[in-house]
Amino acid sequence: MATVVRGERRPFGPIANDISGPAVTHRQVGGEGVCRWKMLMNGMHLEGEWNCVEYVVIEPGASVGEHVHLRTEEIYFIVKGHAVVTMDGVEIEARAGDLITTPIGSSHSIANRGDEDMHFFVTEVFPGEGPAAHPAHLHVPALLAPREGYRSAEVDLTPYFTGDWQRFRLVETSDGGQLDEKVPADRSIVLHVLEGSAVISVDGTEYPGGPGLSVAITPGLAFTVTSDPGTGPLRLISTEVAVV
Repeated sequence: MATVVRGERRPFGPIANDISGPAVTHRQVGGEGVCRWKMLMNGMHLEGEWNCVEYVVIEPGASVGEHVHLRTEEIYFIVKGHAVVTMDGVEIEARAGDLITTPIGSSHSIANRGDEDMHFFVTEVFPGEGPAAHPAHLHVPALLAPREGYRSAEVDLTPYFTGDWQRFRLVETSDGGQLDEKVPADRSIVLHVLEGSAVISVDGTEYPGGPGLSVAITPGLAFTVTSDPGTGPLRLISTEVAVV
């Protein structure tokens, strides 16, 4: 959300965080067992109508309880493991690479019925006007297509929400590959590394890291993502929200 102080509008800067040091939660939102949870970005520090960006690990046999968002719309992206998402009373079997959209007013829960930890990435954005869409379940890697020097899968989020969501991307580069882009003047984005080791360069500052590194980039800034040679291919996701 744009902030004005004494009539002056000042642009926000980049933010970097990672998934280390999560809180340990018991029976999260009335669920079962133990989850590890961390807020990566608070929406008040991002340009646009973001509410928050989070990372959650659900231990075997645990769950996040059923709940309804009355003030935000949400996506889950499954990073590792298998999940059972119950959306408006319907169970969805989800796996790594799946994107689940939660429109305003939908009830949902997420459980780990497997034998290994399940990881997922969460973004919440404030809604706009109009009727809520239906929930969606997409396997993003199936959409991967070659680009110049990398592969990318792109999901247009606008049909699934009333808010200012724009695009969700999964990007894969080769070992030592590089991605050079610029954030449009009317958007802000959050990058999140899934696999490999990278250096994300924004506005003269380098943010190195491996899986779990998140960097928020403000409108109009150019950025470079470089895969560290010898560390294997790099995979990351990007979420874009309009700034109006």
